[in-house]
Amino acid sequence: MKNNNNIILAFFILIIIVLFSCKTENIMPEEETIEQLEWKTGKNEYNMEMDDTLRNFLVHVPESYTGDSKTPLVFMLHGTSGTGTKFYNISGWVQKSEEVGCIIVFPTALEYPIVENNNKMTTKWSKDGLESDIPAGYPIKDDIPFFRLMIDILKKTFNIDEKRIYITGFSNGGAFVRTRILDEMNDVFTACSAGGIGLEKKLDIQGRIPPFYQIIGTKDPKWLEALGINNIPHSYEKIVKIDQLKTRIDNMKQSLKLGDDYTEELTNTKYNLITWNNDLNGSGNEAKLLIVNQLLHRYPNGKNNPKGVSASEILWDWFIQYELN
Repeated sequence: MKNNNNIILAFFILIIIVLFSCKTENIMPEEETIEQLEWKTGKNEYNMEMDDTLRNFLVHVPESYTGDSKTPLVFMLHGTSGTGTKFYNISGWVQKSEEVGCIIVFPTALEYPIVENNNKMTTKWSKDGLESDIPAGYPIKDDIPFFRLMIDILKKTFNIDEKRIYITGFSNGGAFVRTRILDEMNDVFTACSAGGIGLEKKLDIQGRIPPFYQIIGTKDPKWLEALGINNIPHSYEKIVKIDQLKTRIDNMKQSLKLGDDYTEELTNTKYNLITWNNDLNGSGNEAKLLIVNQLLHRYPNGKNNPKGVSASEILWDWFIQYELN
């Protein structure tokens, strides 16, 4: 009888072990297989399905790329109604890629019905506040997973320098950098830039604070209309006398945890570059504000503004100073 009890006990233990093993196997997620992209030097266009939605991005691989050494990666984000293809053609980053040997990515945002434009379908990044631009209840696809997946795919395909991944955006693309990337992907992007936008409200950035470079034009109609003025002044002394401009600058300093001390590189004919690098958080970050004389609401490419300012020229020299620890 004792032997029978032992057999029954052993049988039940075996069943428990088998059931536990099956349960453990079922709850373990399968590892996603990320395949390498097929590529050539120059322009490459890719379409991939993510969350039942087709996503598009372009990758420019410079002629000098061999894969033998780690290569910096730059993302260039278009503005409202734009596409990756448009900014591939006009931003100036393709030429910079060939000059310095970095790889450039030009993704395209999804389309949404924009209320103020009679619900016309228009490309928009999922920046903070997008819900106020579209009809109530219209579904928003979060772009952050799209960026993380692109980076994973690119690291699988190319010899990417993970310490040197940068991002720049214009207008709505800049707003996405400002409201989402700075906080949610500061573990990935070494330094960030935005053109044609400002910090309308403070950010609560968790963790590392990336260096941030902002570019605006003195004749940007979107800024002038929002501020109710005819021209954005160059000098910092005059800027802070305009309450809304001062508020946006204060928001930037507080969001990036920077002190009030600044330096100013003022050229009356071309631009004013204001720098804050009194880091109060120990992150080693800084903020720069480039105010370009006579620039409209454009991403400066050296040809589309009277002063010949090129964002890719300026930003590359600034980006490459920084390496992610």
